[in-house]
Amino acid sequence: MTSYEAICDDIISVGKEMYQRGLIIGTDGNISVKMDDGNIVITGSGYCKGKLKRENMSLITPEGKVLAGPKPARDVRMHLAVYRTCPDINSVVHAHPPVITGFSMSHYDFEKMALPEAMFNLHGVACTDYAVPISVDVARGIMKVIREKPECRAIVMANHGALTFSEDIYDAFYKMETLEFFGKSLLVSKLIGDTYYLNFEEQSIVNRLMRGVDPDDIVPPDATGL
Repeated sequence: MTSYEAICDDIISVGKEMYQRGLIIGTDGNISVKMDDGNIVITGSGYCKGKLKRENMSLITPEGKVLAGPKPARDVRMHLAVYRTCPDINSVVHAHPPVITGFSMSHYDFEKMALPEAMFNLHGVACTDYAVPISVDVARGIMKVIREKPECRAIVMANHGALTFSEDIYDAFYKMETLEFFGKSLLVSKLIGDTYYLNFEEQSIVNRLMRGVDPDDIVPPDATGL
């Protein structure tokens, strides 16, 4: 069982990384981890994630009741929405990566994929409609797109930012990095003007690889014997 103190230290570490990498600025963003007993440790409201301390953490129930610490992040509802919809998820990261946030402001549809790596790491990207910030509509939108695309581990929220989640806090953070990298790469390809998206067959092959099929069983050898 991971202790409360160890979870706080992991959140502090991830918060510092997110801040240093420019995925968040000021007091933006929030991070949470579900404990073994079902309660949730989440960053408190109004704290810079690059300078977090243990006392900046809030301990809440799965229903959002505060058990200890300061007032939880204003976006607490989006975290609770993920945990309620995905019982296997143990950590949620919310950030405002500048490039992905730009895409969110354009209501870009990430249904088409151009990078197999993004499929492997994110299992797809879901997009929500615009919702009033910190309102219950944000949580409703998140639950809706997860139910529509249950395999995805990244959500771009219209005119807001992004959410990534995983069984592990560091993997949730890595997924946020991957999402922003994908956004940067996609933006460059669009500036060049010739983005190639994987077609249905190519995406199907990647999906088969994700399910554990041996690559050599999918791609036949050629005359060289390789």
